[in-house]
Amino acid sequence: MPRIGDDHLERAQTELGEPELLFRISRQRFLAKLSLGLLLIGYGIVANYYWWLRGPATIGHLELLLLFVPPISGISLLWHMYRHRGLYVLIYPTGLLRLRRGEVLSFPWSDIDQLRVRMNRSEGPHLERDDRGELHSCWLAVDSPTFKLGDAGLTVVRTDGEEAHFGPALSEYERLAEEVQKRTFAELWPRLLARFHSGERISFGELDVTPQGFEHAGKRLSWRDVKELVVAQGKLSVKQVGKWLPWALVDIGSVPNPHLLFALADEAHRHFAPPEAQPHDELTGSPDA
Repeated sequence: MPRIGDDHLERAQTELGEPELLFRISRQRFLAKLSLGLLLIGYGIVANYYWWLRGPATIGHLELLLLFVPPISGISLLWHMYRHRGLYVLIYPTGLLRLRRGEVLSFPWSDIDQLRVRMNRSEGPHLERDDRGELHSCWLAVDSPTFKLGDAGLTVVRTDGEEAHFGPALSEYERLAEEVQKRTFAELWPRLLARFHSGERISFGELDVTPQGFEHAGKRLSWRDVKELVVAQGKLSVKQVGKWLPWALVDIGSVPNPHLLFALADEAHRHFAPPEAQPHDELTGSPDA
C-alpha cells in the first residue's frame, strides 16, 4: 500500500513535534480487511450465480441472509477502507490533528464542543475520581466490529461546525476513542457541571437532564427512579426502577457527548437521589444486566 500523505505527516511532526499518540491504518490491517471484503464479494457472486442460474432460485429469509448479506458486508468494508485510506490521526496535548490525502484539519481540545459515538454495546462508563471524590474523567469503551464498520465510529465537532469522523478501520481505534473522550471531558465537564448545578436544563439530543431528573418525549423520570443507563444493540436505554421495559430508548449515535451524559447521571444520582438509591454500581451496569 503506498504511503499516501507521509510528507504531511513528516511536516506535522517537524513543525509540532512528536505526537503523544499516532493512529493510522497499518499495512497489515489494510490488506486483511481488503482480502476479507473481496472474499465476501466473491462468495456473493458465486453463491448467487449457482442459486439463481443452477439452483432452485427460491427466495426466503434464510436465502436472503446467505445470498445478500455477505456481499453487501464486503462492499461496505471496502468502502470504509477506501474512505480512510491515507488517514493519520495525531494526538497532542493541545488537540487532535487529522491528516488525509493532503487535507489537514486541526481540532484543539478547547474548540471541540461535541462528540458523537456510534457503537453496538458498551460495558458502562469508566469513572475516575480524585482524592476528594471529584469526578475528573469519564469515558465509554467502544466496540470495533469486524464487518459492519458503519455501525461504529467517532465524530468530533468544533465550535465553528467543522467535523471529522474516525472509524474502526484505524488500528487501535478503541484507544483513540478513549483518548478523545478523556481529553474532551477535561475541557467540557467543569462548564457543564456548573450549568447543571445552577438549575439549567441540559439537552442531549432527545434526552434532557435537569436537577430533578430526565425528560424525554413529554415524560419525566426523577433521579430516585433511575435504575441505570445501558448501551446495547446501538441504543441508549434509560431504565426505571421496578420496570422491565426501558423508560427511554434512543439511538446512541444521536446523543451528543454521551460520556458527559453518563457522568452527569452518576453525579446527579449521588447528589439528588435518596441515600438508599446511591450505590455507585447503579448507573454503571453492563448491557447484559
